[in-house]
Amino acid sequence: MDVLDKKILEMLEINARESFATIGKEVGLSAPAIGKRVRQMEEEGIIEGYALKVNHEKLGIETKAYITLVIHRGPSGTTGTQKHIEAIEAMEEVQRCDRITGDDCLCVLGYFRNNKHLVSFLEKIAVYGASKTSIILEV
Repeated sequence: MDVLDKKILEMLEINARESFATIGKEVGLSAPAIGKRVRQMEEEGIIEGYALKVNHEKLGIETKAYITLVIHRGPSGTTGTQKHIEAIEAMEEVQRCDRITGDDCLCVLGYFRNNKHLVSFLEKIAVYGASKTSIILEV
């Protein structure tokens, strides 16, 4: 990966739909040369996919929050952590669920219609463990 590839990646991270011609003008290469470099980065697994950016507020999402969770211990100190993660990940409010180190076991990013919806979600996941919630004020 060279300096041009890094610049191409930077531009695609800002706008994954940017045309190869526009990127080429910026870095001094032709559109076919940009296309070849992008395909090579895809084949090498550097570019894993392309994402869509959605305005969630326009879809009625008023509250976003990070929720950390300490999973309850079962008999003999065992946990059903993987089963708990799968159950939580399947919930429609969950955008991301990461297993983390430290005092907490999971960090969940959730999107909610409002605070009442958030409270309902917290009550739903209480069966899995103790949670701490941080509401996102600004991204």
